[in-house]
Amino acid sequence: MLLVKKIDRVWFWAVLAILWMGVIYALSDRPAGYYDDANDVVAWLPFASSVVHVGLYFVLSSFVLRFLILLRTVEEGLIAYSTIFVALVYGILDEIHQSNVDGRASEMIDVVADVFGAVLIVVFWFFLKRYRAKFDDKSGK
Repeated sequence: MLLVKKIDRVWFWAVLAILWMGVIYALSDRPAGYYDDANDVVAWLPFASSVVHVGLYFVLSSFVLRFLILLRTVEEGLIAYSTIFVALVYGILDEIHQSNVDGRASEMIDVVADVFGAVLIVVFWFFLKRYRAKFDDKSGK
């Protein structure tokens, strides 16, 4: 229980979100040739780049979502929209940055994938809340 209290600190999740934004920035700061070997490995996978974007922004959005939940300043609906909005804004900024890197291009489908990663974590959160509520009702709590 003590470990959970230490992990559930607002600043902890904010720092994780900022650090993950740094990871995303570092990945998009590499020139196009840097990822040639990785592209060869996943050439069989359609939309491999989009899958990566969904994964990266799923993680980012989970950190942002937890931060906003612990902050407790707004209602749940606004938490969900804010989480998606952060992914949208950072995705757009990332694509703008990436368009200035040698050999890289800015693509709208990447922003769509970023937002989809955020939507996935928000939907997961809502389903988890619904499951917990049903479980609590059945157990008599």
